[in-house]
Amino acid sequence: MEHISLSYIEENLEAYLKDTYTFLHQHPELSKEEYETQAFIGKELERLGVPYKKMAKTGVCAELTGSEPGKTVLIRCDIDALPIEEQTGLEYASKRQGAMHACGHDAHTTIGLGLLTILKERKADWKGTVKVMFQPSEEVQPGGAKPMIDEGILENPKVDAAICLHTNPFLEPGKFEMKKGYMLANTDRVYLSLIGKGGHAAAPQQGIDAIAMAGQFIAGTQNIVSRQTSPLDPAVITYGTVNGGFTSNVMCDRVDISGTVRTIKTETQDRIEEQIEALLKSVTSFWGGSYEYNYSRGYPACWNDPQLTDVVANAIRTAFGEDKVVEVENPYMSGDDFSIVANHVPSVFMYWGTGSTEKENFPWHNAKYHVNLDALKYGVATAVECITTLLESDKAGGTKA
Repeated sequence: MEHISLSYIEENLEAYLKDTYTFLHQHPELSKEEYETQAFIGKELERLGVPYKKMAKTGVCAELTGSEPGKTVLIRCDIDALPIEEQTGLEYASKRQGAMHACGHDAHTTIGLGLLTILKERKADWKGTVKVMFQPSEEVQPGGAKPMIDEGILENPKVDAAICLHTNPFLEPGKFEMKKGYMLANTDRVYLSLIGKGGHAAAPQQGIDAIAMAGQFIAGTQNIVSRQTSPLDPAVITYGTVNGGFTSNVMCDRVDISGTVRTIKTETQDRIEEQIEALLKSVTSFWGGSYEYNYSRGYPACWNDPQLTDVVANAIRTAFGEDKVVEVENPYMSGDDFSIVANHVPSVFMYWGTGSTEKENFPWHNAKYHVNLDALKYGVATAVECITTLLESDKAGGTKA
C-alpha cells in the first residue's frame, strides 16, 4: 500500500481523531469497568463496517482483512483509565470524579480507530489481516492481555507479529523511541508488615517500635540495589505506601508497607525477592518483632524482537525521515502487559511522542498529564506504515532470540 501522508490525515481524519480523543478523555473508565468504552468502540466499528467481537468482558477485538489473505499483524490499544482526580484544567477534562486517562490509553484507542478507518478505505490496496486489540485492565494486574490471549485473540488467523505504540510525554510529536531486546522491565509488587509491640511513647524499652523497625528496613533495602546489585544491571525498589501508628504519644505496633520492584534479568528478580525477606527477617529479629511478607510477580519484562524492530524503525525512517527514530540504549523500568503478547509472538513496543513545546509536560500517572492533540496524526500514520510494512515483510513470524 502506498504511503499515507500526514497531510492526507490532516485533511481527511484530523477532526475525527480529535473528537474521538476528547470524548474518550472526558469519559474515562477504570480497569474492569470499561463497558461504556467498549460500547463506544463497538459503535464506531459498526459505523466503519469492521467486524469485531467482545473479549475479556470489557475488551474488543476488531479484525479486518484486505484484498486477499496473507500474514496477520496485531496492534494493541489499551482502553482503561486510572483512579486519579484530573488537574489539567483542559476544556475537555474528565467528567468523572476520581477517574482520569493519565497514561494515554484514550490516545491509543483513538489511534486504533483511526488506523481501521484508513485500512477500510484502502482495503483493496493491501492484503492480509489486521487485528486491533482494544484491551481492558492494563493498569491493574494481572491485566487484560492474558484473558484475551486465553480467549484466542492470537489465533484464527494466527498472529504473525504484533506492535504497540505508547504515548511518551517527553518526546515531541513525530519522534519515536524503541530498542532491540528488552524494552520494559519486570513489574513486581511487594506487600509487607513489620509487627512490634505497642506501648507508651515515653517508655520505649517496654515495647517494640514498629516505626523504628520500618525506618531501618526501608533504608536497608536501598542498599540491595546500590551495593548488592551491579551498576550495569538495572533494578529499582520503590515503596509507595507506608502506614502505621495511631497518635503522637503511643508507640506504633505495626507498619504496613507496599511497593514495587523493577528488574530486567530473571536472576536479579529472584535474588532481590530473597534479599528483601532476608533483610526483613534480620531487622525484625534484632528488634524482637515479627513480619509478614508477600512478593507478587507482575508483568514480565517486554522483549522487542530484533528483526522486527529493524523493520519497524526502517519503515518509520523511510516514511517520515531518518531523525524520527531514537534507538534507546537502556530499557525503561516501567512495565506493560503487552509483554505477555510479546512472549507469544514476535513483537515491538515503541514510544510515540505526544509532548508539547508550549507548556510543561508531566509524566504518566500524574494528575496534570496531557497529550498533544497534534500527535494523533503521527500515531495513525505510523501505525498504518508499520502494519502494512509488516504484512509484506518476510521477517514477521520470527522467534525470540
